[in-house]
Amino acid sequence: MFCHRCGKPLPVAANFCPSCGAPANSTVFAASPLHTMYRPQAQRMIAGVCAAFALRYRWDLTATRIITLLLGVLIFPVMEVAYVVGWMLMPEEVPFGMQPPYAPPAPPPPPVPPSGP
Repeated sequence: MFCHRCGKPLPVAANFCPSCGAPANSTVFAASPLHTMYRPQAQRMIAGVCAAFALRYRWDLTATRIITLLLGVLIFPVMEVAYVVGWMLMPEEVPFGMQPPYAPPAPPPPPVPPSGP
């Protein structure tokens, strides 16, 4: 799930966004389609490019796929190249409970000094 205000990924059981402090509503899909375009995990068939456009612009997913297929047949190399470029440039949705791939790893814990008499 993503924050509806800033678009950053939210932790699994978050009540508020850790980045901007906006309340998280777990009953509503909170990714803002007007600010964020990503390839969703759940609704993809090949790479999720059609699903990303359908979510972003609030189009019907089946109609988006049919139009993409028709354009792929009618303007043969252009649509296929555009689809592959969209596949490479659009970020993938981060699954619940996982860190984004661009997040730095957590620092190691400090060493414990030996204790003795």
